[in-house]
Amino acid sequence: MAFFCKSVASTERRGALAELAQYLAEWKEPRLGPLLDRQRELFDVAAAREADVADGALPPASGEMSALAAAAAEAARAGHADAVKAEAVASAREELAAVSMKLAELDFSMDSFWVELEQLHLRQGRSRGKAAGQDDVFSTARTCWQDLLAGGQPFQLLHSRPLQIAGRFLRGVLEAIGAPHVDPRGIYVVSVIGAQSSAKSTLLNFLFGCGFAVSAGRCTRGLFASYLRPVSGGPSMLVLDSEGLLSLGSEGSVFDGQIALMCMTCSHLVLVNHKGELSRQLQDLLEICLFAMRHLRLARLQPRLAFVLRDQHDRSRVVHEDMLKQMKGHLEDVARTLGSPLQDLILLDSTAVFLLPSAVTSELRQGQEVCWTSELFAREVLHLRGEVFRWLREDTERRASWGPAEFSSLATWYDYAATVWETLDQFGEQLLHYRTIHEIELRRELADVAKNAVRDALDGTGGDSEADGATTGFHARARMMVDSFVARMHANPTRLDLETTDLELSRALACLRDEFVARLEQDFQARASSPRFSATAKEQAKQQIRTPVEWAFENHLYTWKLHLKKASDERAMHELWVHFTGVLNRHLARSGHRSCLSEDESKALFEREWGSYEVSYRDRLCKVIKEWQTLAHEVTLLFNHAVGKLQHEAGSLALLKEVGPQQVALHRGKGREQAPASLLDQTDEEWAEHYFYLGWWNTVKNVGLALLQNAGGSEGGGAAGVLRTNIVPRIRQAVQQGLQQVRSEVISRGALDEATAAEFLRHISCGLLHDVETRLITDGTVSVKRPQMLHALHVALRVACVEALVAVEEEKQQKAMEDLFAQKAHIEEHFLLIVQANKGDIDFAKNIAKLYHRSLTGWLDCEVTQLAANVRSQVLQEMPDPQKSAERAFQQSFAAHSWQDVLEYVLDMNAYLEKLYLTIFHQRKRSYIGAAQSRVEKRVLGTYHLLVEVIGQWARKETAVSPDVANGPALHADVTKGPSSPRAQKSVRDLKDFISTHAERVPRNADTAEAHRQLAERFPASAEFTITDPKLFAETLQAVMSDYADSPDIRKRLAEKLDKALREQSVQAWSLIRGCSEHCPMCGSKCDLVGEHSHHHCSHHLFPAFHGWMDRNTGLPSFNFCLADETRAGTYECKDGVWRTLEDYLKSDHPSWLPFARDDDASAERDVQHLRAAWVNCREPLLEYFSPMADGCPECWVKDYHEEGRSLTRADLQTAKETIRRLRNHTWAPPSD
Repeated sequence: MAFFCKSVASTERRGALAELAQYLAEWKEPRLGPLLDRQRELFDVAAAREADVADGALPPASGEMSALAAAAAEAARAGHADAVKAEAVASAREELAAVSMKLAELDFSMDSFWVELEQLHLRQGRSRGKAAGQDDVFSTARTCWQDLLAGGQPFQLLHSRPLQIAGRFLRGVLEAIGAPHVDPRGIYVVSVIGAQSSAKSTLLNFLFGCGFAVSAGRCTRGLFASYLRPVSGGPSMLVLDSEGLLSLGSEGSVFDGQIALMCMTCSHLVLVNHKGELSRQLQDLLEICLFAMRHLRLARLQPRLAFVLRDQHDRSRVVHEDMLKQMKGHLEDVARTLGSPLQDLILLDSTAVFLLPSAVTSELRQGQEVCWTSELFAREVLHLRGEVFRWLREDTERRASWGPAEFSSLATWYDYAATVWETLDQFGEQLLHYRTIHEIELRRELADVAKNAVRDALDGTGGDSEADGATTGFHARARMMVDSFVARMHANPTRLDLETTDLELSRALACLRDEFVARLEQDFQARASSPRFSATAKEQAKQQIRTPVEWAFENHLYTWKLHLKKASDERAMHELWVHFTGVLNRHLARSGHRSCLSEDESKALFEREWGSYEVSYRDRLCKVIKEWQTLAHEVTLLFNHAVGKLQHEAGSLALLKEVGPQQVALHRGKGREQAPASLLDQTDEEWAEHYFYLGWWNTVKNVGLALLQNAGGSEGGGAAGVLRTNIVPRIRQAVQQGLQQVRSEVISRGALDEATAAEFLRHISCGLLHDVETRLITDGTVSVKRPQMLHALHVALRVACVEALVAVEEEKQQKAMEDLFAQKAHIEEHFLLIVQANKGDIDFAKNIAKLYHRSLTGWLDCEVTQLAANVRSQVLQEMPDPQKSAERAFQQSFAAHSWQDVLEYVLDMNAYLEKLYLTIFHQRKRSYIGAAQSRVEKRVLGTYHLLVEVIGQWARKETAVSPDVANGPALHADVTKGPSSPRAQKSVRDLKDFISTHAERVPRNADTAEAHRQLAERFPASAEFTITDPKLFAETLQAVMSDYADSPDIRKRLAEKLDKALREQSVQAWSLIRGCSEHCPMCGSKCDLVGEHSHHHCSHHLFPAFHGWMDRNTGLPSFNFCLADETRAGTYECKDGVWRTLEDYLKSDHPSWLPFARDDDASAERDVQHLRAAWVNCREPLLEYFSPMADGCPECWVKDYHEEGRSLTRADLQTAKETIRRLRNHTWAPPSD
């Protein structure tokens, strides 16, 4: 490297570098030859030995292999032949790897020195300090390289393995080349692609006089370029020589597609060099390139393709032109399938095929082979050269009418090429691993088959549930299993039973999962038995269908863990009470039920006992609460499976790629400071660099501004300034609002499922990205790097979901701890009551009554939850079909001329649909809720009254006076401590035993039996304190419990809890049937389909004016009805700026809305009349809401449809907005009348 730098710095550097290149080739030749010979020999030896091991026969060998063969024969006679043969194969393989490594070390040329110099320059830029004299070395090298490249010497643009584009050092050289003389006509780029060893470099050398290296085998690695400046005054040219395609040594079809796409997107003319006739393999490659170009949207121009067929002896053009016409017809069909005409992607003439004879002619002369370039080849190449320059002139004239040249300088072309390669390197594999468009369509069809099989496996095939589960889905079976184990767990809530039940449920649920996975795979194999589906595609789909079942299994297992935690907490709380009552009982036993502790001592005792329990509770809580790493993996699993399903849909969804959890972890882990900033954390400058590209007019604007401004002109001028100061802030705000909406929705739901993840992905790709490309970017000088922006949005979406789920888990943890400390207050109160001071029966009775009431309140909450679930189940059975909810909404608003409903429908159709649903839910539930609530209230109050009665019976039993006691001394009563009696003292355990014994008697009816059971099970844990006077204790306890029963608190709590539970149940049910979030691209109306679907539909299209669409110039509202003939006959601007017919527009930008609705004329006419009437009577608040929309209502509409006294005013807008706001915040409730 040091000698290379000296050669660059010498005065005769051209000669020095040429001499160095010659010496380098002479130095490598004697070293490469033996290594190549040895490599060929080892290939043969390894192949022979492997065949020998497989066949069990030892082939004859010669030379140095004879000794090895003799040793193998001798070992065979000794019984060790197989071991020797295997050792010989391994030895040959090891030596082959060593030889290949030596060959790789010798695989360098003069271009390798320039690459190494560029790496040194890059390292110097990253280092803080600079060594003395290094700047001079790099400056000299840059000047030398500039002279060489300006003179036409080839340079390597893509190098190394894997391929990477040359860095900023080369860009500085290219910028310096074009600086002195900028040609307004720009640079014309010509490239060549073709199979390996098809003489591509030779063709370019003959056509343009380039100096590309030629040799047998692979002579071009990556992408080389040569800059030519014609002397005749024509535009400058850049010629690209690409690495050979379809070779055995390449990385496969993805590599071939990347090289072909790089040339097609960065060139005006692409020469397809091919030996022989046009082949199907070449056609398939072009198919996939069109598919990738359509989705990546890389091309700033339509490249012209010309086919050069080599070594043709019969050069009759008719046959080959017919083949080209057939290929062009096929590619046109492919382009139509992709939703774009072929001429919008590439330019392909039916006659653009050239037949070249062999470049070299040879014959024997005096026993020696003599080779020379044939005159016929030179003449045909000259003809092809003339055609190339004719195309150059035509394209130059055509571009002159459009505007400035695409590539005004070499630096401009380099920037664009670097962007293209970055996109292909990151996202090319996502699209280029296919072979043909037919394969893509088959994979989409196979994905639908797998989706249907998974849905049937999870949800069931319909019909009634059978005992064997043949028609019952995994969800239903798993729920039944979890419910049965929950009931079993509540029946035996001991710790051992909980652990045993947990183990059995986990095993049973895992067996159920394996059963359904096996059934799903069999069902998928049966549905995908068509021979159209390849075995590879079916195997890939088969590997993916297990994921939904695994996720469903994890969800049901997590549901069980929540039940288990609740039961464990209840059991632990019961054990806590038992523990503290045990402490109290021991204290009372030691003190003879007389002494007490001081306040400080009692609190210290309680805090010590409580601390140990709190530590164990927190440990148990941490095992259930999910950490962010777990949530990141779960979100990754959900989104990756959703991506796998959405990739087969059309549009930008095909660009989505699976992302690992490390992408999310980088933004929350310890290495966050070193990780790349997330989308919202990046600066405006980073946004402009990573996600946008300045278009063709940027150079012209900058030049104009330079002429108009002073030397110290204003900062931020030109397209780059507009991008940073105007466009990026607007897009950043839209992205922030979208992600905040995602966070809010996930937090409100409390969970994330696959359907929601798919909906979010559709929102960012079809909604947010579409707004960025169409509405937010109005400056024609700026375009979006579509794959990079979509990928950044995708990662930001996942991060937002993880952050929302982390917030949900933190809220759960906080709620659990609040409940724990609330329980702590009650336990501490009871504890201090017993040990802190001498208390009487009245205080003990009040405390027991309070604890008993709290325990019965928990039973009341369970009854309310069960009642709400039953009411929800009965109401949903009578609810109208969710599929017709949109139809019902249109009929109750527009068709019914209910103008306030129309206004709410227009402001937020989702909220209006939810309002209708909640109203119907409220109406249906009233027929059930009254009687059911009365029954629960009667049962609960009856339990309280039964408790009062049982306490009275116990008191009468305990205070019954025997004859010997009746004749004894009088009792001395104390209102605080109770009367002293010579009889044995009673404790609270006696009351508990009496209630349990009383509950075991034969009850009068089922309700009484349930009340007895609840009283016995929900007796509060308490210390066995002494009851001095059972009668006084019982009377106090009866009085307090009667006060609880007679107070309105129970009825009020029942009503509030029931209302809250029903509201939660209704919101949860609404989330399942709220439908699709997509909107019609022609008018903005909402898709009215529910459930999972890939194509959208709207039964009733509105005027676009109802969604704020207006004429850009006049501000008048748009009344273009989607089903009108004028709408279908019109043309529309696509995202790429081309105006197309309605069907082509939908194919191009909104394929999920195909086929577009075609209603009958009578239905469409009725809708138009309803829409006109609605606009006439609602236009005043709508014009206020969509300000600055102008009033453009036709007078004939006002005359025909205006309703005096019923039309809305601006005040009605505030009423509608308030209703929508309450619906969005889930605070709206239907009126009770």
